Amino acid sequence: MRIGAPRVRPQMFFYVLAFVFLSSVGLMSNGKAAEKMEQDATPSKESFNLILPFQNLTVGQGQEVTMDTEVVNRRKDPVEVDLTLGAIPKGWEVNFSSRYPSFPIRSVMVQGEKSTTIEFKAKVPENTKPGKYQIKVTAKDEAGPTEYVDTINLNVTSRKVETGGLRLTSQYPVLTAPSGQTLKFTVDLRNETNKPLPVSLTAQTPPGWSVRFKPQFGDTQYSSILLKENGSETVAVEIDTPATAEAKEQPVTIMARSGGYEASANLKVSLKGTQDLKMGSLAGTLNTSVTAGKLAPIDFVVANAGTAPIRNLAFITKKPSDKWTVEFKPGKIDALNPGEVREIKMEILAPERTIAGDYLLNLTANSPEVNRSVEFRVTVSTPTVWGWVGFGIVALVVLGLVIVFFRLGRR
Repeated sequence: MRIGAPRVRPQMFFYVLAFVFLSSVGLMSNGKAAEKMEQDATPSKESFNLILPFQNLTVGQGQEVTMDTEVVNRRKDPVEVDLTLGAIPKGWEVNFSSRYPSFPIRSVMVQGEKSTTIEFKAKVPENTKPGKYQIKVTAKDEAGPTEYVDTINLNVTSRKVETGGLRLTSQYPVLTAPSGQTLKFTVDLRNETNKPLPVSLTAQTPPGWSVRFKPQFGDTQYSSILLKENGSETVAVEIDTPATAEAKEQPVTIMARSGGYEASANLKVSLKGTQDLKMGSLAGTLNTSVTAGKLAPIDFVVANAGTAPIRNLAFITKKPSDKWTVEFKPGKIDALNPGEVREIKMEILAPERTIAGDYLLNLTANSPEVNRSVEFRVTVSTPTVWGWVGFGIVALVVLGLVIVFFRLGRR
């Protein structure tokens, strides 16, 4: 029996090569994964990133530009980033602000492996010359070496830049009422963006006026509202006008703002003015003393405490009897302007035989626009001679009663 060399089958040789190849590939993959894990465990050299999404902005004279800025923490521990703005043109208002509520900030604390969004704001004065301006932005890790220095370029134009994000309209922008009244406008506020917007509402009014924002149906007062994406809301605008407001057309501007989006609506309040008539004696009292049969002049005043003229003012008196005489000099005033005070003479004559005592006069100042009535108390005394006559009459009556008493007593 002959023993020969063993035969190696081709299939077995192929399987061995495949096994060796796959084993080497696995070892290489595990090595790369371990290397990647080792790299991930190594802290980043930069502790944060400052992301300015836009570095070339266009803004009109007198407008404010707003841009969201993101501060990203690259490490697991919190990082505090100091923010500095430089090369600010004279008169400009430039700062970083928190989002909601919005107030200026100089640093931001970002939690580990998180990001915080802040706002860059730049308000351009009306008198700024058109041209290109640069704002230097510096962000520095307060406890580390990481520092970002960047530049924001602002192109100022003489034309206002339409934002298109918010729309504010009023179907009835002009209302009329007397001074001192409350007017209620309705305005439609629309969000024309594809994201929700928290919108703040403010108003510019003449001095002494007040404005309230409320839902169209409801009594809840608010100063801001959250609009859904492409959503709208009808807002009731209540405007209180002072009683002393001048009778003319007054402008009121309603403004809506959300970040860099803003809109306004111009309303007009047409005030008719009011007539407020005051009247009384110059001494400030509504009473006097007169002697029967003697003419008594009294200083009387009328005043217009309203905001519109009082025209064709006449005087009417309701007297104790037709024998009394009450006259005003002058008897008519053609026009009493707002804030004007006019002194007149009121002359009272009580008949000679008027019994001493208190009497009421009803005095009315009447015009086509307004009328005012007051009660005036008049104390009448008799002349001295009539006093003695009255005393004598009383004495005779008493004497007669005494005589009758004695006569009846004797019987």
